[in-house]
Amino acid sequence: RHVFRRGDKPHLRLKELDLLEPYKVSREILNALPRACAGVPNYDDRDFSWYGIVLSGFGILYNKKVLDYLGLPVPSDWASLADPAYYTWVGNGDPRHSGSLHMMYEIIMQAYGWRKGWDIILAMSGNTKNFSASASSVARNTSSGEVAVSLCIDSYALAQIEVSGAENMGFVLPENLTVINPDAIGILKGAENLNVARHFIDYLLSYEGQLLWMQKKGKKGGPKEYSLNRFSIRPDVYDHPDFKATIFNPYTLKGAIDYNFDLASKRWNLLNDMMGAMVIDCHRSLRRAWKSTLSNKSRAAVRRFFELPVDSGLQKFFWENWQDPVFRNHHINQWLNFSIEKYGSVVRMSRI
Repeated sequence: RHVFRRGDKPHLRLKELDLLEPYKVSREILNALPRACAGVPNYDDRDFSWYGIVLSGFGILYNKKVLDYLGLPVPSDWASLADPAYYTWVGNGDPRHSGSLHMMYEIIMQAYGWRKGWDIILAMSGNTKNFSASASSVARNTSSGEVAVSLCIDSYALAQIEVSGAENMGFVLPENLTVINPDAIGILKGAENLNVARHFIDYLLSYEGQLLWMQKKGKKGGPKEYSLNRFSIRPDVYDHPDFKATIFNPYTLKGAIDYNFDLASKRWNLLNDMMGAMVIDCHRSLRRAWKSTLSNKSRAAVRRFFELPVDSGLQKFFWENWQDPVFRNHHINQWLNFSIEKYGSVVRMSRI
């Protein structure tokens, strides 16, 4: 019996609990499998209890045709989406309804820190046309040209590149500002069909097995009905003629952030509710205020726009009490009222 999960975190925990059966694959496979990608281990190189099968990354999907038409550059990092040049052309979604979108806001917070992270999120939200309920909708809106750029997980980005063509769509992982994680597999101890389980891992890590994840449906070596649109864990697959010029290679990324899973887990609901109260549920007011600062450029108004009702030092206090519904609702309402008043005052200040 196998356990296959997104990310390597579950397998690290299973190994810690001594629930995984070690299995060392052949030397041929190990030679084709780098120990790490962007600083994150691809497999357990000590006990060989788990292996990454595909890579997952969070980045920016962009529409090449729209950017060319608008004369805008291809974004290189999260801060690019806060550039006023992208006003109304950023696609975004609600992290309260999408785990992948939540991950990207958390990545921004960890990559830049609390203060600068919120500065980027607020300005990026000012550039956002609207907040979709799902990450897949955000990706489709980018592909259709409704927006030019958007936050996007790799699988949705690759799916839209397949639909619209690599000549029209592109995807970038911000260097040293994102997370690259292997989606891993391992054999549970006590597996009844141990040899079959080992052979399955051998196949998944073979060139043929890895090609299946990236090759398009109907093409030689690919799925018959549905493309899987995932990043291979093996660098040699990216040298395939069908991919060399069209698919982003995660191994070209020089580095990723040291993602703090514990911090992210503790403030998950808190961050979602802060995004709701301070950004999404008052987005019309936020965008009007952002537009006012862009046209008037009042320094006082800009400072006011980026004010926060919560200091980073209070995070722990909030997440420790966030399960109390009275406490939670009180502060959500307080932050929403603060934000609506703040954005209204920014508009008034910009008119002076």
